[in-house]
Amino acid sequence: MVKSRNTFLFVICASFLWADLSFKNLSVKDGLSENYCNVVSRDGLGFVWIGTDEGLNRYDGYSPIIYRSNPFDSTALSGNRIYNIFKDASGEIWIATDKSLDKYIYGNNEFRRHTTNSRPTFITEDDNEIVWVGTIEDGLFEIDKKTGKTINHRFSPLDPLSISSNSFSPNQKTPIVFDKDNNVWVGTNNGLNFYNRKTKTFRRFFPREDNNSISSKKINTLHIDGEYVWVGTASGLDQINTKTMEVQKLAGSKWLSIMGQHNVIQIVPFKKGTPMEGFWMATTSGLVYFDKNMDTFQDIIHEKIFGRYVSNIFPDREGNLALLIPQSSGMVYFKTTNFYIMYGFIDATSDIYHNVFKEEDEKTLSSNKIKHVYFDDENIAWISSEEGVDRQIITKDVFLVEKNGNLQNKHIQNIDVYKSMNEIWFSHNEGVTAINKKTNTTTTYTSDPTNVNSLLSKESGALRVLKNGEVWVASVYSGVSVIGTDRKTITRHTDKGAEGDIIGGKINTIFQSSDGRVYVSSSKGTSVFEDKTFKKTLYNQTIKNSQVSDVNVFLEDKQGGFWVGTNTNGLFKINKDDLSVLEQYKLDPGNPKSFASSTVYDILETKEGALLFGTGGEGLFMYNKNENNFDRLTYKDGLPSNTVVSLVEDKQGDVWAGTRNGSSKINIKSGQIQNYNVSDGLTDRALSVGASASGNYGKIYFGGPGGVSYTDPLSIAINQVPPKLSIVEVVSIDGLNDRSKVGFATDSIKIYHNTQTLEIDFVGLSFIKSEKNQYKYFLENYNNTWVDNGTNKKTSFQGLKPGEYKFSFMASNNDGLWSKASKPLHIKVYPPVWKTWWAYSSYAGVLLLAVFGSVRRYDSVQVKKIEQDRRETELEEAREFQMKMLPKEPPKMLGLEIAAGIKTATEVGGDYYDWFPQNNSLYVAVGDATGHGMTAGMMVSITKAGLMGTPPHIPPNEVTYGLNRTIKSIDLGKNKMAISIARFWEDRVEFTSAAMPPIYHYKSETNDVDEILLEGLPLGSFKGETYSLLSVETKPGDAYVFISDGLPEATNISEKMLGYKAVLECIKNNGKNSAEEIKQTLFDLGNAWLDGVPNQDDITIVVVKKN
Repeated sequence: MVKSRNTFLFVICASFLWADLSFKNLSVKDGLSENYCNVVSRDGLGFVWIGTDEGLNRYDGYSPIIYRSNPFDSTALSGNRIYNIFKDASGEIWIATDKSLDKYIYGNNEFRRHTTNSRPTFITEDDNEIVWVGTIEDGLFEIDKKTGKTINHRFSPLDPLSISSNSFSPNQKTPIVFDKDNNVWVGTNNGLNFYNRKTKTFRRFFPREDNNSISSKKINTLHIDGEYVWVGTASGLDQINTKTMEVQKLAGSKWLSIMGQHNVIQIVPFKKGTPMEGFWMATTSGLVYFDKNMDTFQDIIHEKIFGRYVSNIFPDREGNLALLIPQSSGMVYFKTTNFYIMYGFIDATSDIYHNVFKEEDEKTLSSNKIKHVYFDDENIAWISSEEGVDRQIITKDVFLVEKNGNLQNKHIQNIDVYKSMNEIWFSHNEGVTAINKKTNTTTTYTSDPTNVNSLLSKESGALRVLKNGEVWVASVYSGVSVIGTDRKTITRHTDKGAEGDIIGGKINTIFQSSDGRVYVSSSKGTSVFEDKTFKKTLYNQTIKNSQVSDVNVFLEDKQGGFWVGTNTNGLFKINKDDLSVLEQYKLDPGNPKSFASSTVYDILETKEGALLFGTGGEGLFMYNKNENNFDRLTYKDGLPSNTVVSLVEDKQGDVWAGTRNGSSKINIKSGQIQNYNVSDGLTDRALSVGASASGNYGKIYFGGPGGVSYTDPLSIAINQVPPKLSIVEVVSIDGLNDRSKVGFATDSIKIYHNTQTLEIDFVGLSFIKSEKNQYKYFLENYNNTWVDNGTNKKTSFQGLKPGEYKFSFMASNNDGLWSKASKPLHIKVYPPVWKTWWAYSSYAGVLLLAVFGSVRRYDSVQVKKIEQDRRETELEEAREFQMKMLPKEPPKMLGLEIAAGIKTATEVGGDYYDWFPQNNSLYVAVGDATGHGMTAGMMVSITKAGLMGTPPHIPPNEVTYGLNRTIKSIDLGKNKMAISIARFWEDRVEFTSAAMPPIYHYKSETNDVDEILLEGLPLGSFKGETYSLLSVETKPGDAYVFISDGLPEATNISEKMLGYKAVLECIKNNGKNSAEEIKQTLFDLGNAWLDGVPNQDDITIVVVKKN
């Protein structure tokens, strides 16, 4: 049944690129201290600094760090109201507060205050590394950056050589400039001043009746050009010869304002290197420019600018102008390329654009009341307003959402293309939709129980367009509907039990071979459609013909080989006539090039004849025809997920893979992989099986639960700017788990032997989709090779031996472009006092005295006592360390009740539990490290650090995969970590496990208990080890019990173990109780069994109950 048909049009806007700048907002909801933002800047390291009325924020592309004042800490910020941020010539940041100018000391994470008594209004720096500061009412300050010495120049009525006024205005633009002799020109609220650096005296300029004087005592802006200083005032524009000190008034003479107003607000020079020389002037009546070659002034004539008060000009790195015009609101952007090339002429329709807040578009400005605009070194605009900070988006999304056909939020099951008619077909949960790119029409087919000329069901699955134009669509229940070539007639094929009927059950795939036969498969077997009838081959477990059951994909290669990928039985090559097996490809543990997956989701043959196989959990396999074996790409090679659900080739020969974690573009020859996810415009993180296709115009389509995304591979722009690198924080953790920040301002740190763990936070500063940045690090004299840290920006090192080390890291940007290695951080670990050279010297002296003195026998009992005391102290420290690693209070979310506890062993094991809340889910982890005491504690601390640094919203098995790589890279010898990780959602739980005991699922409806046992080697065994994932539906009253092996393996005085069966029975008998009661009952079970015998291993119990 045809449900709807509509026509769509393509409209191209000529000024799209600049007329509608796109922005991403950063506000309090993202962690900013306050939405009312006054100023933005970016330091030399690459951090973005945001000044608000409620503190200072440092932003690294991930989340802001907030700095606030503390009256009792002289190294803290001096005030919370931030008015200005100045970046000096060396890239360091100075912060203007109410009564001080604070310099941020990188590495020490503190501020050095330079008191100004009143608010700084303007900050600049000369060539001698002197910072000059104008204040509201306390005169002019000069601060020597090298010595820190401060000089305050103040007005004195008794000294005619002093500055003319102590008052500067926050509205002044560039009131302090330096001429070519390095003398200083200073404009105040009461006169202009020339400061002679040699005599250290001021010469004052005031308005007088004669012509050789300035136009107004209120100086708004200054500009130096060669031997002249240009003075913009409230009453005109003046030019002063710095050699002769002659003044020329230009307002009303050389500069004739059309509006009759000569109030100059700001002067900004033309961009260097352009055909024109001169400057721009912001005035109360519009934007004016001075053409130096023509010696003329002209107005910019545009409806948004002319005759209006221009309050601010912010030039970008290319000489374009961002104008703030209160009457126009928002931001007026003036692209000056044509102006310079055409010598003053502009195209009013394409050169000047008005950017305003639009409520219906989240990518516009967040407010029309703009305070400040800052263009960073990459020419990205950062706009501060009363609604936070808007960052300009300079790259387009790689993927766009297919908006035609009303496909948004439809669960796309399959996609196919009929290229001769330029049709793209989509099956989904509400039927089938066809988009005809040739006629610009969409057609939707659905089901009508009263009409046989409709689909079998609206919920549609497998889809295939045949060579003759027929469209075969499988119902998600059973049977196939065939849409005829007239696109009106629909024929149904169902299994009624008769000879020639289609195979029964849900059809997984539909395929047409080169000779025109159509193959369909379900769990019951395979049917082949030929001569208008179906021939069934039923699955028979006795004869083990699993090649015909539950087939996900058929493919006939160019040599006539017929390949079958199944859902549970792996990969086959079969005879396409009788469907008999020619070869089955399966895992050979002794052959790393064998096929290693039981689930094959898709098969692709490229134009060059390469055969690729997308699998469930084992990555992408590439067939080597001559050797009859396979190469493999997995997560460790750069794939975003080991589950590859669809494959398609673009016109350039690159292969696009749909996965459970976004999509990838793969160059098969080079092995280069570029990954894309929802931040790149994909509708979904987890894409649908088989839902990808290539359209007539080269576009690549992917489908998922949220609709359809497409991309044009030729239009993808690669980010060529690598991240800037910076250390964020260094923390030393001692044996009592006390944390101490370590300063690194000199690019070196010193720590002592009692440091158990050294944590280093670092970041790659790139503000384009920072969440995709990847990291590697290397610690010289500790690591053998660079350690892949994924998206984690933190690492830790345990038990560093005395000596010297160098830490470096690298980062890649969102498109995988890597930076060079960072400047090394030098680390020196000092030995304990008793292991220093002078200590050893004293030992030698004592020994020498002993040789010449009387030798006393050492009391062996005393030796044993000292050793026992040392052992008890170490165990107690280990026990305290273990307890401090555990979380304090369980989170209250998702209706979950959590109870947890550890009964430590005599030797103190390595048991550990933790939880990590996300926005709408909760991770719960329970682990058991090998060994005892601090050895186990070290492994636990590594695991905890890894879990805390794990990016949000990735499945538990991928969390475990990343942890395993990290632990294996650190190489802790025989030490390993067993762990179970569960992710709780509102309606389900996802589990993974690495060598842990089973997780017990108590089902409230049936009062049964399921043992969930997932196989997997402990973390740190093999770097490439992958882990399985199980999803379980959860219902109110259900309980999940996580245990370590200390409980079932508890051994009593008769040397008998408690056993897992007793644990299961206890949970079954008490499952209806609260989480706390279940936990306590299990502890009671263990205590009763041990009957006073100390437990030899930690006993850990975590119970999560759904209320």
